[in-house]
Amino acid sequence: MSRSSPRRLLAAALVAAVSAALLPTPSSAAAPSLAWAPCAEEDLAGYQCATREVPLDYDKPRGATTTIALARRPADDPARRLGTIFVNPGGPGGPGRGLVTAAAEIVAPEVRARFDLVGFDPRGIGASDPLQCFATDAEAEALIARIALVPITKQQIRDTLQANYRYTEACKRNAGPLLAHMSTLNVAKDLDQLRAAVGDAKLSYIGYSYGTLIGATYVNLYPNRVRAVILDGNVDPAQRTNRRLANKFDRAGGFEIALKGFLAACDRAGPNCALAGHARRKFDAVRERLRRGPFTSPTFGVVDLDLFTSYVYSSMYDVASFPTTAADLRTLHDELFGSPPAATVKRALPAGLSPRAPSDYSFNSNDAGQAVNCLDAPLPRNPAAYPAIADRFESAHRTFGRAEAFSEVGCANWIRTNERYAGPWNKRTSQTVLLVNPTHDPATRYSFAQNMARELGNARLLALDGFGHTSSFSACVTTWYTRYLLAGQVPPRGTRCAQDLPPFPAP
Repeated sequence: MSRSSPRRLLAAALVAAVSAALLPTPSSAAAPSLAWAPCAEEDLAGYQCATREVPLDYDKPRGATTTIALARRPADDPARRLGTIFVNPGGPGGPGRGLVTAAAEIVAPEVRARFDLVGFDPRGIGASDPLQCFATDAEAEALIARIALVPITKQQIRDTLQANYRYTEACKRNAGPLLAHMSTLNVAKDLDQLRAAVGDAKLSYIGYSYGTLIGATYVNLYPNRVRAVILDGNVDPAQRTNRRLANKFDRAGGFEIALKGFLAACDRAGPNCALAGHARRKFDAVRERLRRGPFTSPTFGVVDLDLFTSYVYSSMYDVASFPTTAADLRTLHDELFGSPPAATVKRALPAGLSPRAPSDYSFNSNDAGQAVNCLDAPLPRNPAAYPAIADRFESAHRTFGRAEAFSEVGCANWIRTNERYAGPWNKRTSQTVLLVNPTHDPATRYSFAQNMARELGNARLLALDGFGHTSSFSACVTTWYTRYLLAGQVPPRGTRCAQDLPPFPAP
């Protein structure tokens, strides 16, 4: 059985705390159970749903609460049930309940037989008291339209800085008290409440991408409550929470590594890759032409640098998309440089990942993702500093550096709180934590996973020699998931898995 990344199956797919905030929650032995009932949403038909009230502010455990929404896929063999596996798709900002519908893509039948699989929308996201910075989609869209992904001209930079500032001010005006309590520290504490509510003495959890930061935070808050924790597509927790600007720089580098690997694999694939034959040169030529201004493609319509960069960003997430991406890049190259195909079929170039929860308001994931990132880590508080930062990023990482530098400029005027966890990360856990990471993961580069393995007090890293964000298309990885979740077995040090789907398969 091979696993395709569950992120593709969702609508998705981006200083020490004060001592009181780090204290474990009160004993969970008396925590009330969840009242499961058939889900009302069409997308979750056939599954069970529940909600749980958790403290809005864990420093005031008897004060206001916020609602966490969950969905469950019960174990196929309830007589032999071992417990519950919680799953999180990452983001931040990604709703997680829908992961139960992708159970077959996450774990093997033997695991589905023995465990309930539970997805949850983290606080402020999806059906969990959703954060909302604007009254309507139209208000959000009007402001977002002024934000460039890759601002180059003085006007683009000015508009992007101003719009991000106003976006943050809208959140501060409209999002309410939840805005100050969106940090990963609080999500990890919520997760412990959910663990207790399903009756498990220790946590079983699979977290992808940003979900690995939730997991790393949890195992350091509650090191003796770890049964089986898989972190797939790993962040570097110490760098992300203490040196976020350096983390953004290295993240841009991760995308460049993945792109370099994509282009090299294309040339090796020869006739199986449409862009083969100096693929790097062709790619760079297209990018540099679009830096000078938009191009009206006979095939794709108007293509500008933002659309091009967004498309390449999202393509690096999924190895299965590589052949189509290469063909699209070849088409753009030929149209731009004088040898277009004889016949074209007009279609839009996909704009990339845009995680959204079904709702009357479409920008909850954007709002919540910004809230989590801005509360979790320190970034420069002066918006005027970002253009120079972007120049430095871009000089090292030509394709992705500028976009990464500007992606969290809205944090410059975000609210300040002490509710965040920034270490220590080395607590010795009751069970070894299993880390999994592709060697050419763009968003969570392999070196992040190596750092996670060094920083955690008890972890083992399983490498996937392959592409895409989080592990995919590997029977070997699935086997280790199964052995670990059922029996606590971890792979020997240095174990590597192969990816079963080549980036450019023969027709």
